[in-house]
Amino acid sequence: MKIAVVAPARFPIREPYAGGLEAFCGLLVRGLRARGHTVDLYAARGSEGHRRDLEFPGVDWSGTQLPPTDHTLPPGQRELDDAAFRALRDHLEAGDYDVVHNNSLHPELLRSTTLPLVTTLHCPVIPDMAAAMADTTSVVTAVSRAVTSTWTFPGDPVIIPNCVDEEIWTYGAGGRGALWFGRLTPEKAPHLAIDAARQAGLPLTVVGRRADPLYWETELAPRSGPDVTWRAPMRHSELAALVGRASVVAVTPMWEEPFGLVAIEAMATGTPVAAFARGGLAEVLAPAPSVMVRPGDVHDLATGLRLAASIPRREVADYAREHFSLRRFLDDYLDLYRRIAESHTARQPLREVAP
Repeated sequence: MKIAVVAPARFPIREPYAGGLEAFCGLLVRGLRARGHTVDLYAARGSEGHRRDLEFPGVDWSGTQLPPTDHTLPPGQRELDDAAFRALRDHLEAGDYDVVHNNSLHPELLRSTTLPLVTTLHCPVIPDMAAAMADTTSVVTAVSRAVTSTWTFPGDPVIIPNCVDEEIWTYGAGGRGALWFGRLTPEKAPHLAIDAARQAGLPLTVVGRRADPLYWETELAPRSGPDVTWRAPMRHSELAALVGRASVVAVTPMWEEPFGLVAIEAMATGTPVAAFARGGLAEVLAPAPSVMVRPGDVHDLATGLRLAASIPRREVADYAREHFSLRRFLDDYLDLYRRIAESHTARQPLREVAP
């Protein structure tokens, strides 16, 4: 098949990934290409293996005194993104793709009525996408049922959970310490993981990018100490080895987490998870060999870290590999792609392809 994968415009698709959405796009493209499909990746400047002639400009904070964040844009950036997505839509509509897989957080592609389009929801509702989503002709998939609760769109979504590459996230022997990894932002709340690990008497390694300078200065830096080790972002192969040497991973969302990819990545190495039960993460972990606690409760999380560390590692790894394998993920998407392509060729409504 000839497939276009459209990534979000803020961060490049390359390791170390900025977050779970970027990891999703990178893994999807790599997996599809490995199966012999022709895949064009449309992504931000600095990505790997993308179409450079139609790349998104990315976010440039130079020349402004505003602090860089993961959720705001510098002046003029939105206009650049709008122009880039209009050009991409024109290009895709004139092309011959069997399917266009939209993972962007921009409304432009949702307005197309001619593309063989599937759009995956990775986050709660985005206001400027809401109107376009309400009457889109795109097939809609989502990483969890929880993430669909704030969106309105025609038809029923197809739920295809995220996955892990078992060849990268390999089994590890564990160790004594706890670990937290992800973006260092208030909604991910690594400061609560530090507090809980201290209560549990566990040394904690924190791996992540300082995405919010104010949060670092007010919440994280003051919690530094000999029991906290800070590590910069790293490639997945290196990160997986580190995760596999931990006794337990803390996952601490203080927002309605759409999925919680770090949880299944940790579990694939055999490292059990103690997590706040929020959003899609609660949905993903409900049947899993893991420990979930009340969101924001540091005492409960400290207890949960100790309990989770006693779960047999083989049981944890086997569960993650059975339910969230890359093979199943690719099979599900390719089945959907084929139905979209057939429906588009027959000029049938795309939404009818969903089961």
